[in-house]
Amino acid sequence: MCGRFTLTDPQRILAAYPRFRFEAFSDYRLPRFNVAPTQSVLAVRNDGRNEIEPLFWGIGGRINVRAETIAPRNPAHRCIIFADGFYEWRGRKPVFFTLEGDRVFAFAGIWEPSATAPAPCAIVTCPPNALVAAVHDRMPVILPDASIGRWLAPGELPPGEATVLLKPYDAREMRARDVSMRLNDARYDSPDVLVDDDPVQGELFPKS
Repeated sequence: MCGRFTLTDPQRILAAYPRFRFEAFSDYRLPRFNVAPTQSVLAVRNDGRNEIEPLFWGIGGRINVRAETIAPRNPAHRCIIFADGFYEWRGRKPVFFTLEGDRVFAFAGIWEPSATAPAPCAIVTCPPNALVAAVHDRMPVILPDASIGRWLAPGELPPGEATVLLKPYDAREMRARDVSMRLNDARYDSPDVLVDDDPVQGELFPKS
């Protein structure tokens, strides 16, 4: 599953994805180091507006949906959710996964229409790649840049398209490292969660 992630520099979204619009000033531009369920996340829905907006993380109590479950259903309400890292746990010890170069990326997500704002959303998960498999048996679907336009196309996808898109990201383009156990408190959102200053067990990813 994916239960926490980071967006440490939201300003980088526009540089990485210039096709999207982001309001000039917003609290949602603030850095986040411990984004947790039931909080706001920055996303783009497949409604044709290409607008970066806050969505509520959780649909009926579900924060994740399995790619194997939703792909055959060809979900019509799709979104991307921006991040620059995500966490998984080995016991109580969090491990931080990023893309090479710490660049910003987009999770595949789904959203549901809602009479109130923000609309709810969930992150799509898939079987892990070789790197994440050392820690967890699932990982969030990270969409390669070339696939984002296809996932955000309005309406239903062509038959089989979701199955093609919802795959594990290339492990060779990812990195992992141990981080602070302060992260275990979902209310704690500070840069020092990324510092491994409390190694209570042997490191899974020892420093070279």
